Amino acid sequence: MSVEFLRATPLFNGLTDKDLQEIVAILKEENRPSGLPIFRSDEPCNELYLIRSGFVRLLDPHETALATLGPGSLLGEAEFLRGLAHNTSAVAASDVQMWVLPDAALRYLLQRQFNIGIKLSQNFGGQIAQMEDYLVEQLANTQALGDLPRKVLWPIARSMQPYQLQQGDLLYQAGTQAEGLFLLEKGSLELRPAPTHEDPNPSARLIQPGSLFGILPLLTNKPYSASVYAVGDCLVWTLPAATFYSLSSQFHLLRRTLGRHSRSRLSGADQMQAVARLARTPLFAHLEPATLHTIVQRMVLQHVPAGESLYHIGDSSDALFLVEQGEVELTAENSSGVIEELARIDVGNYLGAMSLLTGQDRAENATATRNTNLWALYKADLDELVGRYPAIGSALDQAVASRLSSLQEAVDEKRLRRFPLLANLSSRELTEIARQLRPSRFQIGEQVYRAGAPGDALYFIEKGVVRLQPLTGVGSWTHGEGDIFGEKAILTDEAYGQSAFAETNVDALYIERKELETLMMRLPTFAADLNRLLNHRLAEDNEYLELPPRGADVSAVTRSDQRRRTAIQPDDEPRQRSGIDAWFGNLSLGAKLRLALVALLLAYLVCVAIWLWLLDGTLF
Repeated sequence: MSVEFLRATPLFNGLTDKDLQEIVAILKEENRPSGLPIFRSDEPCNELYLIRSGFVRLLDPHETALATLGPGSLLGEAEFLRGLAHNTSAVAASDVQMWVLPDAALRYLLQRQFNIGIKLSQNFGGQIAQMEDYLVEQLANTQALGDLPRKVLWPIARSMQPYQLQQGDLLYQAGTQAEGLFLLEKGSLELRPAPTHEDPNPSARLIQPGSLFGILPLLTNKPYSASVYAVGDCLVWTLPAATFYSLSSQFHLLRRTLGRHSRSRLSGADQMQAVARLARTPLFAHLEPATLHTIVQRMVLQHVPAGESLYHIGDSSDALFLVEQGEVELTAENSSGVIEELARIDVGNYLGAMSLLTGQDRAENATATRNTNLWALYKADLDELVGRYPAIGSALDQAVASRLSSLQEAVDEKRLRRFPLLANLSSRELTEIARQLRPSRFQIGEQVYRAGAPGDALYFIEKGVVRLQPLTGVGSWTHGEGDIFGEKAILTDEAYGQSAFAETNVDALYIERKELETLMMRLPTFAADLNRLLNHRLAEDNEYLELPPRGADVSAVTRSDQRRRTAIQPDDEPRQRSGIDAWFGNLSLGAKLRLALVALLLAYLVCVAIWLWLLDGTLF
């Protein structure tokens, strides 16, 4: 086939002889006798036809003639280059000779010679489908977009346009608004950060082929903090900003994925704003302006899209965050297992500081309620700053101590007053009790203690249900949130009279015997309330199982009346038993069976005796 014949076709106009030779090498020759179809409407368009000689008639789906094409014409061009099915039929109006360009062969060629795809796209007036395949692979190979599914990458590739630069050309200028997302295809670009007061001559860095850049200005809607120049001849793929915002609204995963992979140091304008905001926060308010400048130079800008989590409960603390724009919601699971809102952190406020500075894991979930920009100070940078500037460490220690003191007091009071036994105590008394309480967690079915074991602790149930099973094995009952248990054994210096099992997952607090005795000596009100509760519980237990002990105040009524206690008794018998009923109820199952057999045997003997007496008038 003559290269000149191919060059005369508008689709291939402007390609070099070498490029045209590449295309000629993958063409096939086909012939169609007059009257035979070439393709039909709605068939997949997997080949592009170039008429060498003869004529072809195009028909609509109703077999109405639309046009007749002759030598040099292309058949199915639009459908082929857009990846669509045929919307017309083609029939040979005479004997026809054609050159055929297979879709698979063109795609393979463009993987090696992407410049041919760019020229074809320009001649066609839009991104050709065969070039989209190439771009999808290029995007998938970037770190920022590599995790995205193909259904998100396709529309991005379809919307990207090539942009040629020569050596020294400017792609974008520092201080201008974000123009789009960029992928460097070939050549090298130099990124030159804008000078700042602290760094008047910042170091430039090279952008290499395959790199995706311009991400953070696009996400945060901030001006560029650096200028980008072409080091040599370059080709850059560009996704316009308006198209990006449209796609990110359609595919929320796009913004989230880019946000996770994008960080940068604060621009000069952001640094000035960050210093002013840090000076107004309690955590940094006592530091000198020069020290604050040193801190913000280490801060990092990051973007968290609406609905995206910043961190979760239990995560290790690696940074504190200042909200520059947007809002973050803090949540946690309450004692009933319901996720509740703790706070909303808006512009100018910070989060994550206490867990970072105390070394504790995150105690709450943090989620952006809308697209949010954060200034982050990471632990490694903070540790280095504290080592170099002792004033920072001193200020942070003072702020943390003050904050923890106020938080501890508020949290402990709110937490402990949920227990009726502690509800009416003073703040001072609650503080003393809080110092002695220890947390404990039991999985469903786990034994808290066994009947007969020494009574060594008093338990407070924060969450879940505990079942108590008496040593006799008769009946059981439960305690739930806000209840206490184990008080009888520890206050009477006896062994536990019941075994305690976690009926659900249980969070509890406990006080050991020695600490409890000390508290009762120091806190008369607490001791009196605990003794009243014990007397009331003894009265309840004696009413159910045994006679009241000497000295027990059976009529005492305390807040423990509100505890959730459910007795499980066989055959719905009433709780109160006495005499023979109580004796029989306390027998084991084996003893009850043996007693029943004896009773049946006696009844049988009585029946035999009566029968004999009726026969002869005597018993024997």
